[in-house]
Amino acid sequence: MAALCLGKGAHAAEPLAVKELDSVVVAASRSETRVEDMPLHTTVITQEEIRKSPAQSLDQLLRNVPGFNFSGIPAAQSDPTGQSTKMRGLGNAKVLMLLDGVPIHDPFYLTTQWFKVPMSTIERVEIVRGGNSSLWGNMAVGGVVNIVTRRVTDNSGEVSLSVGNQGTSNVSAVKNFKVSDALGFTLSLDRFDTNGYQQTPDAYLWRFPAKQSNSALNSNVQLTTYFQPSADLKGLLRLGYHEQDQNINYQYGRNLQRDPDFSASLNKTFEKNASLDVTAWAQNVSFEKYNGASCYWQPAGTRCPTSSSVTPANINNNIIQYWSQYGSQRYRERGGATVYSQPMSGRWSGFQLGADYRKLAATDLEYFYSAPTVLTNLQNFNSSTLGKGEQTFEGFFGQTKIVPYDALEITLSGRQDSWTNGNRSNTRTTAAGVLAGGAVPDLTKTAFNPSIAARLDLSDRLALRGAAYKSFRAPGFNNITRTYGTGTSTNIANPDLEPETLKGWEAGADFNSGPLQLGATYFLYNIDKMIATYTVQATSANIPAQVTTICGAVVAGSFSNCSASSVKYYTNDQDGQSHGVELTGRWTVNSRLSVDASYTRTETYLTRRGSIVTDPLGVQIAGTPKDVATLGATWRPLEKLRTYAEARYVGPIPVDTTSVANTVFTQGGATVFNASASYVWDKTTDIFASAVNLLNKEYSENSYTYSQSYNRTLSMPRLINIGVKLRF
Repeated sequence: MAALCLGKGAHAAEPLAVKELDSVVVAASRSETRVEDMPLHTTVITQEEIRKSPAQSLDQLLRNVPGFNFSGIPAAQSDPTGQSTKMRGLGNAKVLMLLDGVPIHDPFYLTTQWFKVPMSTIERVEIVRGGNSSLWGNMAVGGVVNIVTRRVTDNSGEVSLSVGNQGTSNVSAVKNFKVSDALGFTLSLDRFDTNGYQQTPDAYLWRFPAKQSNSALNSNVQLTTYFQPSADLKGLLRLGYHEQDQNINYQYGRNLQRDPDFSASLNKTFEKNASLDVTAWAQNVSFEKYNGASCYWQPAGTRCPTSSSVTPANINNNIIQYWSQYGSQRYRERGGATVYSQPMSGRWSGFQLGADYRKLAATDLEYFYSAPTVLTNLQNFNSSTLGKGEQTFEGFFGQTKIVPYDALEITLSGRQDSWTNGNRSNTRTTAAGVLAGGAVPDLTKTAFNPSIAARLDLSDRLALRGAAYKSFRAPGFNNITRTYGTGTSTNIANPDLEPETLKGWEAGADFNSGPLQLGATYFLYNIDKMIATYTVQATSANIPAQVTTICGAVVAGSFSNCSASSVKYYTNDQDGQSHGVELTGRWTVNSRLSVDASYTRTETYLTRRGSIVTDPLGVQIAGTPKDVATLGATWRPLEKLRTYAEARYVGPIPVDTTSVANTVFTQGGATVFNASASYVWDKTTDIFASAVNLLNKEYSENSYTYSQSYNRTLSMPRLINIGVKLRF
């Protein structure tokens, strides 16, 4: 327990040396606040920590940051529609992810576009926990993460190459071109390739004939222009092209995303240090999604038994593969923001006023196929769906800081948001050509989100901090526009969903004695109108109108257009609570050795549910561990050699809370060891190596129906990489 009190995420505890944080300003604060002055629990991941981390991608780097709830399945090997970014026990789409202040969310699924952020381009990562909708609006419910990219300082360049097992390779190149003090360019290229690993336990692979691992190829090219025509005016223009190509499980399984994007920013400084920041961005996403399946073809009876019904007696050599779904999605985003900042002296230290705008538009066309019944028609068409819509977000915010006396700073902020849905339709066409659904009415919602935060310096070593806030998350196209699936797996969009709202507070303390930094934070969230799915039975007394609009009337105990006795539908009819403790810190033993660790305790559960929701009240939500701890050490036995080792413990995880009344099925915890080392060969060359899950522990962190253990998904097995970095 003493070791767990020396943590990794305290305000001034992130870098190897305390002095490295003195000049770090948190851009995500929108007020040029130094990290050690932040009233919310804030972590800054520095270049030193990025270089020493064994992680191959940003999502796995963030996994060890206290408060995050990432699984051990890297984003490159999971479906883009399920790449959730979770924090403090909250569900998906409640952490706002930014790249230099620009959102990097999939506009349709609200997941994070991890493939667009190669590690080689990152200067630092800012993590601000707690409700931040008073500054950033939608999705800043659990926190804000801002990824800051590297800037041009000279004509230097860098090439990095690494290879490892699982067919993994990573090549990146960055070249700076400094034309003058007023103009510079950065060109970055990277390619990440992996064959992946088998995520189904060996004992159950017989249920999934010919199932393969998930492989991925991520490619990025980016050109950034930096300009500063005068001392009081500077900006950047960035053009990028990003592509993720995944092969998923089966012959016909593939996810292909192409995403050209653009961003620009301009900063103008006025007299008395006032400034105006203007940002604009755009992206166009093309997503071709193919889902495949397989079966042991049977000579009679059920010709193609599913994984849930196949028995050992069905195993044979006649394995067929077929499409189960094809989707063609197009979505685009346009946005802009402006912030005026005026510093002041005295007890009123200044203020910020800002406004931003985002417009999203999407079209989702999908075809669904049933299991084949004859070998001459392996693509057995079942139905198709078409959804489209537009979303517009507009927000106006203000922030100010008051210093009643020198040791106390109070931050007040508030934001008015408007969220509009328009040009919407949702239709379904059966194999017989029956068209159901149609246009959906427009919908507009507004919200006001305030925040008050304070930081009190009791001494040069000890500070107290706290905040209370309100935040919101609007449902995305995936919730209100996309109807998908067949039979009892049909999911129907709910166009009338309300935004989720959070009211919460946190309190903490930071201790900094130089070599020893400690932090402790307690948080409490109450979430209203949580978005979830529930099962609508054809025999239900109150069937939502949208269900019958899409699936037709009930005939002989089944929805006629969906050929199912039940379907799934989204609802807001539940509330929840999440609360917990985050203990963090670092001990710099000497110039060669430092020790860091963290411990989090998170309890998250429902506090209210409607009659249609089956999840129990007061029970830890499935898939979320209560206890997570890390312990790491950085050692430099030689001036040119740096080594790093860490242990990560994930406590028992509830996997199923609904199948059997008053029974919670839980899987045990696991401890995983990671390590890395780097050696400075000379002034231009570094050699490095890393190992993830060094002891090859088999474990998983997902939820699944307890009687279907074959749906258990394994986290990353042992992955070893070696590489070289060249500077020129």
